[in-house]
Amino acid sequence: MPLQRPRQLLSCAVLGATLLLSACGFHLRGTGVDSVKLNELNVSARNSYGPTYQSVLEALQVNGVDVRSSAPYHLQLLEERKERRAVTYTYRSTPAEYELTSELMFQISDQQGRALIGPETLATQRVYVNDKDNLIGTSEEEALLHREMLQDLTRQLMFRLSSISASDLAAREQALDRQAP
Repeated sequence: MPLQRPRQLLSCAVLGATLLLSACGFHLRGTGVDSVKLNELNVSARNSYGPTYQSVLEALQVNGVDVRSSAPYHLQLLEERKERRAVTYTYRSTPAEYELTSELMFQISDQQGRALIGPETLATQRVYVNDKDNLIGTSEEEALLHREMLQDLTRQLMFRLSSISASDLAAREQALDRQAP
């Protein structure tokens, strides 16, 4: 009987902490994206074998989106840019830190090719230290940051897509039809 009281107190404390965290809007990393409301989507990119295209396809499939060429709406990954620039220098004028920037431009169009959403640009940045004494470690860190940035861009795109429904796109399509002479 004496063990029951601490268990009850612990259960109440865990329940209370859970309620407080959920009330303040806390989300575990990666779970902040609601599901994508579009049932089917055509997806294309300049490089259909590249990691960005593959990452977006995988994320869409995880979110239950049927990716097919006959879909009523078309997600186009228009352009992807990556940039690396030195942001600080050592006393010898060699780069001490680099900033990596990745941008992804996309748009959603209808079957006639008319843009319904976008083009919009998503961007992410990271900074890393350039250790001239550990070139392999520095290049591995840069590669890891590029992978993280790709995941971040994919997550941003899924977040943007989660705010769009098929009825929103249909309404935009109808508005374009009314504007056409």
